[in-house]
Amino acid sequence: MFDHVNWIAVIGAALAAFIVGWLWYGPLFGKRWMALTGKRPGEGMEGSWLPIAVSGLMSVVAATALAVLTTAFSADIVTAAFIGLLVWTASGLVLKLNDMMFGGQPAGLFYLDSMQHLVTLVLMAVIVSVFRA
Repeated sequence: MFDHVNWIAVIGAALAAFIVGWLWYGPLFGKRWMALTGKRPGEGMEGSWLPIAVSGLMSVVAATALAVLTTAFSADIVTAAFIGLLVWTASGLVLKLNDMMFGGQPAGLFYLDSMQHLVTLVLMAVIVSVFRA
């Protein structure tokens, strides 16, 4: 199952996810995210290595799953992007919508987080597909 996974592509996709997250929640939409979550700059950054480490590990897990899926379907770039969209729809969209509906999160946070997940999953799927073993 994992013999067709290009582990370098998996790590590259995980790094791409980190870069997208840094851009998304930093220069692009950082101020909006802070306003929606009620945080102030630097607040809660003590011990921030743990969420970053867990997020990095989960990016490797997601990239591995996407590599297995794109390999199973011999995915070209368009198919890989569609697989990323399907994975987002089945997981990210559903989970974030539940967070908004049952957790009382603002709709703006739902849109901001959901779109970041979509962009990240599609990009990761394309990367692992293009550089598959």
